[in-house]
Amino acid sequence: MKHRFKRFTQKVAIAILRMADPSKYEAPKNEYEVEALAICKRLSARKTSTLLMSPISGKRYIRSKDNQIHVIIDGHLVTIVNHSYSYVIPMEGKSHERLIRMFDMEVETRRNVMEVEIRANIKHSLSNIYQNLLNEQV
Repeated sequence: MKHRFKRFTQKVAIAILRMADPSKYEAPKNEYEVEALAICKRLSARKTSTLLMSPISGKRYIRSKDNQIHVIIDGHLVTIVNHSYSYVIPMEGKSHERLIRMFDMEVETRRNVMEVEIRANIKHSLSNIYQNLLNEQV
């Protein structure tokens, strides 16, 4: 009984939150948002693309060396730039949150890979130092 009451109150709270700000729970508003999300997802998943995040301004950058496409995510605006075109696409609600989460997760994944590589080098270096110390004492 206690569990049912808790679940009921959770469902009511979620319903109230959705009514308070429906923009967070809407699907993307137009095809431009859908296409921009797909472009950002595909570019950030490529290992040849460069991802950069500015901690002060909060801007996020994706640069693809293959297609020479640059994406700037600044607040709720996504700017897609090439040598021949430039699009500024506003993103709101859930699509914006999805884009930011996707970008941040890819940056975090790359950071983890880099950290593992760094730590692997440290282990080898410490082993070498230890072996050198053992060789000196002999």
